[in-house]
Amino acid sequence: MGHQYDGSSIDLEKALVRYMVDRRISRRQLLDRIGRVGAAAALAPVIAACTAAGSSPTPTATPGATPTPAGSSAPSPTPVPEPEGELFVYNWTDYIGETVVPSFEEKYGVKVTYDFFDNTDTAYAKLGNDGGGYDVSFPISVDIPAFVGKGALLPLDKSLIPNIKNLGTEWADPGYDPGNTHSVPYMWWTTGVGYDTTKITEPPTSSKALWDERWRGHISMLDDWQEVFALALIQLGYSANTTLDNELDEALVLLKQQKPLVRLYTTDTVPTMGGGDVWIGHIWGADLYQITTENENIAYYIPEEGGVKGSDTVAIFSGAKHPVAAHLFINHLLDAQVSAENTNFIGYMGPNAAAKEFISEDILNDPAVNPDQAIVEKLEELLDLGQAVRDKYLSRWQELRGG
Repeated sequence: MGHQYDGSSIDLEKALVRYMVDRRISRRQLLDRIGRVGAAAALAPVIAACTAAGSSPTPTATPGATPTPAGSSAPSPTPVPEPEGELFVYNWTDYIGETVVPSFEEKYGVKVTYDFFDNTDTAYAKLGNDGGGYDVSFPISVDIPAFVGKGALLPLDKSLIPNIKNLGTEWADPGYDPGNTHSVPYMWWTTGVGYDTTKITEPPTSSKALWDERWRGHISMLDDWQEVFALALIQLGYSANTTLDNELDEALVLLKQQKPLVRLYTTDTVPTMGGGDVWIGHIWGADLYQITTENENIAYYIPEEGGVKGSDTVAIFSGAKHPVAAHLFINHLLDAQVSAENTNFIGYMGPNAAAKEFISEDILNDPAVNPDQAIVEKLEELLDLGQAVRDKYLSRWQELRGG
């Protein structure tokens, strides 16, 4: 990419990449084909296409364009447009498989500049309303509506993301971004309860265990207003995304009853649960692996009343200078084997149903990371409720935490 050719020589490598992209075959599949029929036969279409390009150059297609051959009324398949030579990506620290970016660069000849952040405040300030110079980033799902509302995200061209078909059916139409119009889910997690099996020997099943007088002074809760109210609301039989004042008031009463039992509110659950002073806590399921490196006796469950699921997404920002490369990068992330590599490295489940055959058995068999479908169906995704409703929650949260 970025090189200019005069058509007098055969650019076999470039033609090979385009041939594989157009036919959606991998390098491994091409090598298998060479092994079966020989290099000459397997590469004949590539050489023929490249030779034809040298005598009669074909203009680069633009996204969404479907050229019609001369003398034919039937449209031909839309070719993949040439990606730009660069891509700028901004992601969470340690949140991608080690070979994912190099394999993308090799496949498309795109140089990726990859920067990291460790909290959303830093990331969102840098991204601003147009990406702040980045093409692709990874907003939390609940924040997608706000980004869309201020015009920060490009609508996705699904013709450039054929691997979107690999998403599980439950991720095809998320509430935060109907139809995945502006984003694609990347990794997801559940919120539930962790407990020390040496201190609590009879396995609890309900969120009510976090209100148990026996564990006074040894209970932790997440320092997150939406997660905490969601836990209480679901326990009461209400939606985690309620907008009703009376239901929020009931949840506040319940949380006030619990507060004297709570040792601390925290989002740093690894040392909290691993240190031994907290016996039972409200935690993100994906943190369990790290917690058990500190304390192997910690178990996890999603309350029988139901629970919360959350996700990070991948999106293209409105100021993207490399939109084709950005779409192809998202498509790369949705490849079954690439998605599995991410899951195996990060320890979070992705929403990619086709990836499961390549995911470690340890992860697939871990209910903290990969809960049964019956449980998944009882989980709610936290939504952006708008500033007016958010203020209802925050005023009650301040009353709880300040009281």
